[in-house]
Amino acid sequence: MFPIDRTLSTSLPNQIASGVRGLVASGRLAGGDRVPSTRELARQLGVSRGSVVSAYDQLISEGFLLSTQGANTVVHPDLPRRSLPPSSTAVRSPAPPRLRISLKPSSGHAGTIRPAAWRRAWRDAAQESPATIDKAGQPQLRTAIAQHLRLARGLTVDPNNVLVTGGSREGLLLILMSLGRNLRVGVESPGHPGLGAIIPLAGHTPVTCRTDAQGVIVSSLPPDLDALLVTPSHLYPVGGTMPAARRAALLEWATRNRVVVIEDDFNSELRYRVSPQPTMATLATEACVITLGTFSTLLSRHLSAGYVVADVAMADSLQVTRGLLGMPVSPVTQHAIARLLEGGFVRRNTKSVHSRLAHRREILSTSVLPALRILGADIIEREESLGVDMVVRFSERSARTDFVATLTRLGVECGEVGTQSSEGLLLSFAHLDDADFDRAVEILSSVGKSATANPQSCTPRG
Repeated sequence: MFPIDRTLSTSLPNQIASGVRGLVASGRLAGGDRVPSTRELARQLGVSRGSVVSAYDQLISEGFLLSTQGANTVVHPDLPRRSLPPSSTAVRSPAPPRLRISLKPSSGHAGTIRPAAWRRAWRDAAQESPATIDKAGQPQLRTAIAQHLRLARGLTVDPNNVLVTGGSREGLLLILMSLGRNLRVGVESPGHPGLGAIIPLAGHTPVTCRTDAQGVIVSSLPPDLDALLVTPSHLYPVGGTMPAARRAALLEWATRNRVVVIEDDFNSELRYRVSPQPTMATLATEACVITLGTFSTLLSRHLSAGYVVADVAMADSLQVTRGLLGMPVSPVTQHAIARLLEGGFVRRNTKSVHSRLAHRREILSTSVLPALRILGADIIEREESLGVDMVVRFSERSARTDFVATLTRLGVECGEVGTQSSEGLLLSFAHLDDADFDRAVEILSSVGKSATANPQSCTPRG
């Protein structure tokens, strides 16, 4: 498996977690692979089961592992698969059947860009012939991003401090590589699993930070962090927002402890029930705040492009790193995105997306929520959320297990909330295209109707 060295100052849970990360990074474990049970791994390594449980909980909170009640703990399926050298004697196994509809949270909103608008922008961009290639991003796009942020998020930013990225994950990697080496980076727990898994890949140590309904608990933050990754505009799991008082307290703490705040402005522009909160960078006076953004929300989740808004003190370092890594987005794509931003398409499209989400909320209220309540589920929502994200909890573990098994059989995948002891399921509908949304509603409604027709089917087993 991997060695454990009791002479090191590093704790046993941290050594175990590091060992599992190494197996994933090397490709010996891939997304969806089963990991040993806590009891079995403890036996193999000669350590206590409690040390393995602590390591697994850490890896689950980081997004490396996924634990489902009643099933094996596995490497998170969303992690990219690393290819191993091919073997001439290897037998290709049939791929497991893929679930057709995923209700896990996603940073994108599928199908929001009209094909005609995209074709027009692409055609215009193809006629551009930039004299030079700017390693930080084409000036036209960086200026358009700055203008968009001013109008949509109230953030006044110098275009010179905007850098184009290959999406949120590549943008976070750019930031982490610019900050230094062997840093301690705080992550929300529970929190969105996707970005947290990038931290150890950049050579840093992720540190879980407790959260409540208002975001990270400032009084519980460890003072020895170097950076802190937060999603104040879309708190996990139900999409609430961090209130102004908590934001102010967090910025004051970051200033006092000289911690860099990395703000993932996740899905902020999709809010329609209440006005979106201003970015942390808007409120920051002395704290160093770097804003991470993506174009997947209002353009297309299939568009691997985003941006970083650098704090003035970090701008030069980020630009040096960007130059070393190279630009992952072609100039033609950058010009096409700039055309959409400059032409007002994104601002107009925001209103269309808001109407679409409101309509989906009505459908969920009349069809899905009653069906879930028939099954005996408690539904947790937040008033300031998108209205299409919810946490479903069952009082009995058997009822939850039956619900997950039924959805899996029908081709629907749920998200998980928290660690191994959690009973919560996360259902997110914002990112689905129309066909998948309609199908998901149909399936969930039918499950409730089946329970009504056959009351024993929703009666929890002891």
